[in-house]
Amino acid sequence: METADRSAFPSWRTLALVAAIGAVYATFARLALHAFPYSGDEYSYFLQAELFARGVLHAATPAHTELLRVDHVLLAPWVCSKYPPGTSALLALGVRLGVPWIVTPLEGVVALVAMRAAARRLLGERDAFVAVAVLGGAPLFVFQAASFYSHTASLMWLAIAFALAVAFTAEGGAWRMLVAGAAIGCAFLTRPLDAVLFGLALLSLRAWRPVALAAAGAVPFVALLLAYQAAQFGSPFTDGYAAYQPEFTAIYGASTARPAFSPFNAIDPPQIWHHLDILRSFLVDWTVPCTALLALLGWAVLRDDTRVAGARRLAVALVAIFAVTLWVTIGDTDDGARPRYLTTTLLGLAWLAAPGWRRACDIAQSSVGRRAARAVGIVLWVVPVVQLGAFVVERMPQIWVREGLAEGVAHAGIERGVVVVRAKYPTRYARNGPFFDRPVLYVSAPATTSADEVAAAFPGRDVYEAHEAPLGVQDGWHIDRVPR
Repeated sequence: METADRSAFPSWRTLALVAAIGAVYATFARLALHAFPYSGDEYSYFLQAELFARGVLHAATPAHTELLRVDHVLLAPWVCSKYPPGTSALLALGVRLGVPWIVTPLEGVVALVAMRAAARRLLGERDAFVAVAVLGGAPLFVFQAASFYSHTASLMWLAIAFALAVAFTAEGGAWRMLVAGAAIGCAFLTRPLDAVLFGLALLSLRAWRPVALAAAGAVPFVALLLAYQAAQFGSPFTDGYAAYQPEFTAIYGASTARPAFSPFNAIDPPQIWHHLDILRSFLVDWTVPCTALLALLGWAVLRDDTRVAGARRLAVALVAIFAVTLWVTIGDTDDGARPRYLTTTLLGLAWLAAPGWRRACDIAQSSVGRRAARAVGIVLWVVPVVQLGAFVVERMPQIWVREGLAEGVAHAGIERGVVVVRAKYPTRYARNGPFFDRPVLYVSAPATTSADEVAAAFPGRDVYEAHEAPLGVQDGWHIDRVPR
């Protein structure tokens, strides 16, 4: 059956789809998102990538760190990102070449190639085409593959591990699980929790050998992360989140000291509503319409196929483990995609949705005819573009304000000096790079700090005050020189 399917559906179509989607990611990154690290998370990854590109782990701490705080970046005992190194290590390659914005789209392409391999081996080329479309067309994946977030890099490594694990269920081969373990280890260097949860999903294979092989492949990378944490944060068992917590509390208050993971989050009423909204946004706004229903149908379609039993269990386990974990995490809003912590579930959903789509097409054609079924299918694939457009309309004004500060300083002709950021959250704007050696220094002083106090801290330098632009107003930053 698989051979006939491959001959009936040429493989070049799937590869062409991967290339086309990759071009969309790159275009979206450059034109829609301005190749700009909008969020504090993205900037922190970018800052660490600049350090890696220079061949160092961290930079010297600047003077007056209390006036220079920036989100998700440690300033003591030295300057570095609070995040694991995996995302920044890949991004550093783009920094060295002068095209950092192209790295994440390329990671997305690799993830799609891995998804094609995972689906093609057991389901056939036609289903592989659909699986690639479901994963690559999900607005959540499109957005993150065009940004500097770590989710795309993590998904890339786990997609490789997923493809190898699927191949192992079909053909065996110890080397496959060893390499899968190495890919999981790379994901551990990128997003440790996602890697651990993927490892737990491997228990669905119901055999100790593949799990042990994967663990053996991952061990060197776990050791590498522990060594990195020892070098950056003083102890192999102190991660960046713990090291950064005092600065985060100083910026945003004591309420931010709540644990990110707690069983009480599953029964806390505000968190319950947050979690429900995350699920709603994932199912309605950030995936191809009906993805979850198609995956459920695909699960039923494959129920009696013994060839795919192990891969089917793995796909279901991936979705279930991440969905359950959501309920014990803090679900507050942030400046990324609402359901971004569910990104890895796209692997299982896309793989299951492919046979579900095939069966849904058969049912629709027999019920309403080929033309009507085709019209419905076209609408389903157009809707994600509309959904993504709605997000861009909301995000663009926010990007204008974030990147508008540096643009406003340039338009004002300020080539040297100190710019005091007067904003509700000044630490989101004070981006001075890891070495604090640029001609213009941005100061994120508390609102109670006067311009005279800033001038005293940086004698001999002209001081300016930049007042935050209204949301959505281009060139809206108001910048004045402080009289001396």
